[in-house]
Amino acid sequence: MRIVLVNPNPMMPPVTPVSLDYLESACSDAGIEVDLVDCPVEPDWSKKLSHVLTEKPILVGVTVRNIDDSYFASRDFSLRRIIPVLEEIKRITQAPICLGGVGFSIFPYEVMEFCDVPYGICGDGEVGLVKLAIALKEKIELETVPGLVWMENGNYRNNAILPVPLEKIDLASRSLIDNGYYFENGGQVGFETKRGCSLNCVYCPEPHIRGKDVRVRNPLNVVEELTNLYNRGIDVFHTCDSEFNCPYSHAVLVCKAIIESGLGSKIKWYAYCSPEYFTEELAYLMRQSGCVGIDFGADHGDNKMLGRLGHGYISDDLIRIRKICLKHNIICMFDLLLGSPGETKISIETTIHLMKKIKPDRVGISLGVRLYPMTPLGRKIIKASKGALSKNRSLFGNLEDNESLLRPIYYCDAVLGEDVEDWLYGIIGDDGPTRI
Repeated sequence: MRIVLVNPNPMMPPVTPVSLDYLESACSDAGIEVDLVDCPVEPDWSKKLSHVLTEKPILVGVTVRNIDDSYFASRDFSLRRIIPVLEEIKRITQAPICLGGVGFSIFPYEVMEFCDVPYGICGDGEVGLVKLAIALKEKIELETVPGLVWMENGNYRNNAILPVPLEKIDLASRSLIDNGYYFENGGQVGFETKRGCSLNCVYCPEPHIRGKDVRVRNPLNVVEELTNLYNRGIDVFHTCDSEFNCPYSHAVLVCKAIIESGLGSKIKWYAYCSPEYFTEELAYLMRQSGCVGIDFGADHGDNKMLGRLGHGYISDDLIRIRKICLKHNIICMFDLLLGSPGETKISIETTIHLMKKIKPDRVGISLGVRLYPMTPLGRKIIKASKGALSKNRSLFGNLEDNESLLRPIYYCDAVLGEDVEDWLYGIIGDDGPTRI
């Protein structure tokens, strides 16, 4: 039995399709042969599609990483950019297409309708994709496939998501993707140590798509994965975890395993971390295991706004974190999220002044919050708008015929005024290149 996996992601610089490497491991263990069409890598991806699809696979799996670029200024609906790839697949083969990936899991029904495909898998794909391929081959009932969404008699049906027990499976081989290409053209290669997010950020869909219960990998399997990639010439990595330090105890175990393997002195890696669970101990272990930079989802420096955003830390914690990173020679970046409900120019000034005071190595600023209907913030704003999103002066984007919010809609509090971007540039001053 054979399937084809396709990465149509057009974003540049190219982003490692880690999930396809992990899916290939699961398929290989189940005796399923996998061919790959990695569009960013292929000089002529349509020719490669023609070659692999003429051999009649049982299924074509297409990963959907991004719905849009999450950038308020452009509001680019990047999902539309994968349509040429899907159309080419449909032209060449009658094999059914199954979508998956984090972007798909946010809007499964809407994406399936937009892309006109028969199947999709929400959540982890390692079990679902294998079972779907077997079900199609052996004509087994589709109800056996965890996380599956499909159309039947004009209506969408869906099976319950079954989270994969990561600690029990081997994801270390990383042999499908040309990770060397991504290393050379993107500068780093992704890896996971866990899935899920237990935090309560009011704007974030991660707990919805990955689950509130965090599932961790065996630290030794993570080390084996990094070793395999290092032996192929890759020595710079970035975690794909929602937050590397949640849960804290597992982050400590992963760092210790890397140190004990001897890799800590050979590789460099970067991580996403929460300010809520970051200590002197963890900073030391991360640095000893090769971590050279951390991107903290700080979001804000005003304590009232931090509370509104669902965070359990305060501005003093950002000061503490910066001092710890300086002590351990770790590059420190704070990502800010400005413009959510309750934001004022005073709260923004408080945050910018804090950043100038503590001087992190990098500050990323997002002005405007991407709304998702399943998040507390999204539900609140949809309810307050009473079915009339277009009349909400704080919303920006394609508001017509977009009740699902599939096309990007952003909230930026109207109290900030129409000149907020120019004003924000003004108070940032000459602190270096800024993308807002």
